[in-house]
Amino acid sequence: MRHWQRDLRPASFRGIRFWVDQDALSAGKRIARHEYAGGRRTVLEEAGLATSIYDVTAYLLGDVSDLQVVSLQTACLAVGPGRLVLPIDGGFMAYVENFNRSRERDRQGYIAFSFSAIPLSNETGMTLGLADVTLAYVTDIVDAAAGLERLFR
Repeated sequence: MRHWQRDLRPASFRGIRFWVDQDALSAGKRIARHEYAGGRRTVLEEAGLATSIYDVTAYLLGDVSDLQVVSLQTACLAVGPGRLVLPIDGGFMAYVENFNRSRERDRQGYIAFSFSAIPLSNETGMTLGLADVTLAYVTDIVDAAAGLERLFR
């Protein structure tokens, strides 16, 4: 069985770390619909992939969260794509299209930070970094060792 707390990666954008409350992916194909007058059938034509968008609800927590959120805002506004690492999907290059920061009086030290990220590539799959491959390799070794231990009990 997978150990989720151990296997999740720390989330970050351009090296600025944050916690993730939720991330959602919107993706699909663009379909051109050809509807003809008097016709009873719609002709569908694939027109390529739709632009994928990750909507992330992140948060910063702690005594220096006010400084961290300024760093994250600066990273989001920097020119060009940056490396986005999500806890389950791993890392990939993306543009942050927009973001929304939220602070509440009664939750001091907790800053919500939502953003939409568009991957640099719309291809299926992610670009894995060395840390992603290493984590997968180490996790497989640990799981294999645990399986062998169970065999020899």
